Amino acid sequence: MNQTETAERQPTRVLGRRVLRDEVRDLIMEDILSGKLQPGDRIVETRIAKELGTSQTPVREALRDLELLGFVVTSAFRGATVRRISKEDWAEIYPIRAALEGVAASSAATRLTNEDLAGLRNLIDTMRAASLRGDKQTTIEADIEFHSRIISASGNRLLKQFWQSLRLATTTFLTVSVTHRPLEELAERHTVVLDALASRDGAAAEAAMRSHILDLAAWPFSEPASERKP
Repeated sequence: MNQTETAERQPTRVLGRRVLRDEVRDLIMEDILSGKLQPGDRIVETRIAKELGTSQTPVREALRDLELLGFVVTSAFRGATVRRISKEDWAEIYPIRAALEGVAASSAATRLTNEDLAGLRNLIDTMRAASLRGDKQTTIEADIEFHSRIISASGNRLLKQFWQSLRLATTTFLTVSVTHRPLEELAERHTVVLDALASRDGAAAEAAMRSHILDLAAWPFSEPASERKP
């Protein structure tokens, strides 16, 4: 085998140490929201697996997640194709997430330790620093971790299963992609939630979390890059 053939067999993108299913899902989602994958485009499992240097299994699992989130549709004849994301889709996602995370925040407010609160504060600092340097990926990852810790702190096993199975945290990618708000604002909005949690007032924490999520639905909606006309 010559050097050219060897180079062609190398994956064009390298995955990190996160769960493969999650990372494959996030990469495909980014391609959809950035316009690299257009509505109606087929997503070929074998091609994605080769590009990422992985097996087809995590790609197939990632596509199932994306179908649940409404980013792709599958059919027996065409496989997975990119679905057009509408303003109506955008409006429907956030009430569901707000309801679940509001309940989680209410329970977590009386269960979070001072160490837990310090960890959440550090994540906000991470979001701030990343947003100032324009690092969207790190900002989103810290955002997702912030919400994930509150879900876990609620102690509600069933709620956690619902939240994880629906992959609701990944709507953060949609927020960043279809609003005109700067990353810095996205980061700062978490301080109100943290203050409410620190007050140990369950009702205040639930209200803060619901507002934090529902307000996103009112942000200016712009068509994702995959839907914009040249």
